[in-house]
Amino acid sequence: MNDSMNELLNLGTSQLQNPTLIITGILTSFVIALIIVYIYRKTHRGLSYSQSFVVTLIFVTMVAAVAMMVIGNNVARAFGLLGAFSIIRFRTVVKEPKDISYIFFALIEGMAVGTGSYLIAIISTILFSIILITLHRFNFGSYQPKRYLLSFLVGSEVRHEENISAIFNKYLKNSLLLNVNSKDDGKMREMIYDIDFFEKGKSGPFVSELASVQGVEKARIITSTTDIEY
Repeated sequence: MNDSMNELLNLGTSQLQNPTLIITGILTSFVIALIIVYIYRKTHRGLSYSQSFVVTLIFVTMVAAVAMMVIGNNVARAFGLLGAFSIIRFRTVVKEPKDISYIFFALIEGMAVGTGSYLIAIISTILFSIILITLHRFNFGSYQPKRYLLSFLVGSEVRHEENISAIFNKYLKNSLLLNVNSKDDGKMREMIYDIDFFEKGKSGPFVSELASVQGVEKARIITSTTDIEY
């Protein structure tokens, strides 16, 4: 029984004793991580770019490679590593859903290198990179909205409905009240509408007339080609 246990614990140890394989694996994972980071920076959109996240991608790739070297074919090490990771709590919120896919990208490539599957790691990195660059270049999945978000402040005591309705009927094909927020301790209300114009290019005159209504302040129109939040 003891001999069987020792054999299980020592299984896969031989590859850990080869410094050349260890150094080659770590350096290969580092080069692949640099490619992943380059693709991430090339395809990144928005304002949520983080240098810390970029460095994390590099370390995730390298750590995954080393972790797979340590595990090898040893089942006991795999369970031990799983137990070690289970006590770690990750509290950082990933703002962009696409960033999660890059974390998995880095993790899988590191695992491929760590198991000695260099060909899989290289080919998959090249193909994934080409696909991601192509999707980015053609702006795949973007949405060109015909509708807009209208936001403005109005005094709580002001009777604005009639004047605003007249302006809405003049310029807008459709309008839908999405949200009403209380501002300045209830003295002001923030009105948020989903709107659609009869004609393009009328947003300027529309906002000007709306802002001229007594009690209406900070009228603005928001549009986005990707995501709209309110």
